[in-house]
Amino acid sequence: MRTFAFGDIHGCHDQLKTLLNAITPTPSDTLIFLGDIIDRGADSKGVLDTIRELEKVCHVIAIMGNHEQMMIESLKSRDALKFWLKYGGDKALQSFGLTPDFHGILNVPYDYWTWLKNLKPYHETDDFIFTHATPVAHLEMAKQTENGLRWRFLEKSDNWHCSNKIVICGHSSQMNGKVLKRDGLICIDTYAYGGQCLTALEIKGVNDMMAWQVDNLLNINKIII
Repeated sequence: MRTFAFGDIHGCHDQLKTLLNAITPTPSDTLIFLGDIIDRGADSKGVLDTIRELEKVCHVIAIMGNHEQMMIESLKSRDALKFWLKYGGDKALQSFGLTPDFHGILNVPYDYWTWLKNLKPYHETDDFIFTHATPVAHLEMAKQTENGLRWRFLEKSDNWHCSNKIVICGHSSQMNGKVLKRDGLICIDTYAYGGQCLTALEIKGVNDMMAWQVDNLLNINKIII
C-alpha cells in the first residue's frame, strides 16, 4: 500500500502521465492531489480526465486549490471570471475547446463542475496534513479559513503546525524545481508550468520519503527526501 502526494500540476498533462506511467498505481495505492491541478499549462481538461479515471483504479483524494476555487467563482460574475482568466483560466477553457470568456465558462460540461465542487479542503492522517496552501500554524485545521487552506504562501518562519503533524503542501512555487523541506513542513510545488519539475512525493513514513520528479523534457528522477 503506497501513498503519493502530487504537487501543483497546473495543466501539465504530459508530465502527469509520465509520472503515473513510472509509478504504475495499483488498487491498494492512495494518490493525493494537493490542488491547482488546472490553469496555466496546456491541458487542464486532460489532467482532470486523467485524475477522474484514476478514481476507478485506486484511492484518489483530490484537494481544492485556489485555482479550482477561482474557476468555480468565475461562474458568479464577470469580474470573478476576468480575475481567473488573468491567472491561467484562459488556457483551461481553451483545453476544453472553448473561448476564454463568459460564453466559454457556461459551456464547461456539468459533470466537471460537480467534481470540482466536491474537492476536499484538506486531508489529515495520524502523522500528516495534506493541504494546498500553508496553514496558519497556531490554528487547528478545522478552524483554518480559505486563506490558510488555499491562498497563504510560505513564510520564512513557517515550520511545525500546532498539531505536531508534518504539513505537506503546494501553492508556494519552488522556482529551482527542488522540494522544500523544513522541520514539520514539506512543499512540493516544484514549478511544473514554469519549466521545472512536477513532483509526486512517495510517503512511506515520517522519515522515509522519495520524491519522483519529471522535468519538462519528460525525464524521471528519484530523490530521497
